[in-house]
Amino acid sequence: MGEPNKELDLDKSVQAKQPKAAKAPKAPKEPKAPKVSKKPEANVIKVREYKNIELPAVTEEGIKGFRQKLKVQRQATSKYSKEILNGAIISTTNSKPNIQEYVIELSNVKKWYPGGESVTEILKGIDLKIEKGKFIVILGPSGSGKTTLLNIISGLDKANQGDVFVIGNNLSLLKDSHLTKFRRDNVGFIFQQYNLLSNLTAKENAEVGENLNSSKEKSMSIEDIFKTIGMEEQMNKYPHQMSGGQQQRVSIARALAKNPEILFGDEPTGALDEEMGRKVLETLVEIKDKYRTTMIVVTHNPNIAEIGDKVIHVRNGLIDEIKINSNPKKPSEIDWS
Repeated sequence: MGEPNKELDLDKSVQAKQPKAAKAPKAPKEPKAPKVSKKPEANVIKVREYKNIELPAVTEEGIKGFRQKLKVQRQATSKYSKEILNGAIISTTNSKPNIQEYVIELSNVKKWYPGGESVTEILKGIDLKIEKGKFIVILGPSGSGKTTLLNIISGLDKANQGDVFVIGNNLSLLKDSHLTKFRRDNVGFIFQQYNLLSNLTAKENAEVGENLNSSKEKSMSIEDIFKTIGMEEQMNKYPHQMSGGQQQRVSIARALAKNPEILFGDEPTGALDEEMGRKVLETLVEIKDKYRTTMIVVTHNPNIAEIGDKVIHVRNGLIDEIKINSNPKKPSEIDWS
């Protein structure tokens, strides 16, 4: 009876040793996932999760399928592209654009909003390059997508798909906190509504903008800014003591006080009469010429487009036409009717 027991014990001891055999040195070499980022000839792939959808499992089979899908979907003609693959946003960008030439560069930018069981497409694939120090006019009818385009370029909103390079930063990949810092450090805004603080003087309102970016070296003082916009005599007035055009120019001073690389205007003359509207446009052109600030203005008024170096026509979520204006008109020369 003792012999069978010994055989049973021997079987158990053999079974107990089997896990050690599974730890052979070759076993860890089977997964080849690390080679995805180390392969010299491949672009560096940056991935972030989109909502709650996870990427495929990191296995040899999963990585092989991932590579194949990426190869099929990658646009060979696009230097900076991003694809949606299995619910994840994938950037195949391996380098930044030349910001000396282009301060803004967009590739296949799309924006949509969910609405119940349907999705509303606002931007349907925008490709765009904007040079530094130019006056850009984005023109289009109501609902064309021009304001959404402005919001995405300025970092107020994010694209669902595509690359948005602004001053060398891919805004599509930035977290919200980094987007906030980007806006604070690099761009200024002029809206149709002036949004001045009623209990502060014109100068104090401008100083609010200056304090938002106090770490950045200033190219001009608050006093210089008010001289540029022709408002030095109104510096100590309160908003209720100024006309609409004067208040809008104070909002321009507030934006300039941040020393921005780019100044964005969303219908900046929309609430002004002809005289005040022309003065605001003259101020914007002077700022562009004097400080080489890139100016991007959205409007539905085709006459304003005549002062721009480049006019971008947006229609139905797409760029319908881009016109280069070699001889822009002065604001005093355009028809306001």
